[in-house]
Parts: sequence; structure tokens; C-alpha cells
Amino acid sequence: MPTLLQREADLSLRAARDFVRSRVSWPPDAPDGSPIAVFLADRDSCFGVANALSREGGFVVLALQTADLDVATIALEWAGDHGSSLGADADQLIVVGGGLAATAALHARDHGWPPLSRQVLIGPDLTGSPPALASLVGVAPATVVNAPHYAARLREAGVEVDELSAKDAASVDWMSTLRGNMERRWAA
Repeated sequence: MPTLLQREADLSLRAARDFVRSRVSWPPDAPDGSPIAVFLADRDSCFGVANALSREGGFVVLALQTADLDVATIALEWAGDHGSSLGADADQLIVVGGGLAATAALHARDHGWPPLSRQVLIGPDLTGSPPALASLVGVAPATVVNAPHYAARLREAGVEVDELSAKDAASVDWMSTLRGNMERRWAA
């Protein structure tokens, strides 16, 4: 049986003050119309996690190495407008990351674009973002990894929450569970 390879494309996106490192990853078995994830992180390791999200989660992933909310929201809006040009289904758009992803999800809610089908938040409790006083009412449903306090805040706001955990915070062992959960939701 042939081995399927994961495709990747490194990009450099122009921001107001600089260029932002980014990468698009496609899962090995990606049919056109795969869900799309915008993965936001400010560490070099973000591309390795993004590749795992693509490979294990089945997403076309646009990963950005940034800590800038303006850059994050522009990328998220771009994915909502142009996801199909990457072979993805922009109606199945999720945002993934820590506090920056949670804050970008609030921005999408507040500005009415793009409509997120889910936010996958990895340890946003550790970043202090979004602010503790920010209302979470009306944000996209969430899958929260290793962040019980933030999951509780979301539930208090009436947001649907799936909670996953990983033994190691940098682990990606929760991604296959995420994929199964997402496939069931989108099939319904």
C-alpha cells in the first residue's frame, strides 16, 4: 500500500509592520472540502503542532507564528473568505490555539465574521488572554484542552464545551478524539 504524504507550503504574509511566518498543511487523505483550522501560536513549535493537527485531525491548517491580535484576526477573516482556494470548506472553520485563539474567537463574534464552527483552545488559562472580565456569551462552541477554569467560564456563559486533556501539555494525543467529535457533528 502506498504511503500518503502530507503536503505543506511555507508562506510569508505581510503585516503592517513586518512579515509573519505561516504555513499551510493538508492532511494526507484530504479530499476537497476538508474543514479548515487557523492555528495561532507565537512559538517555533507551532508548525509541528499544526502538522499534527492536519495529519491527526484531518484539517487543512493555516498556521501562523504570531502573538499579534490584528494579524490573527486578519488571517482568520482571510480563511473565512478564501478557504476554498486552499481546498477547504470555509463553512467548517475553526480557530485553534491558546489565549490568542480565544481572543480571535471573541473578535469574530463581535464583528460577525467569520462564522466559526468551533474554537479549539489549548491551555488558555495560562496566558491571561482573553481578559477575565470579557463576556464569553455567544462565542463558538469550544473544545478545551488542559484548561478547566476557562472551560468553566465558557459553560457559565452558555457555550457548548467539550473538555479534553493531555498528560503532557505539548502532547497532541487528544487530536484523534477531536477528529472523531468533529466528524460526528458535521455528519449530523
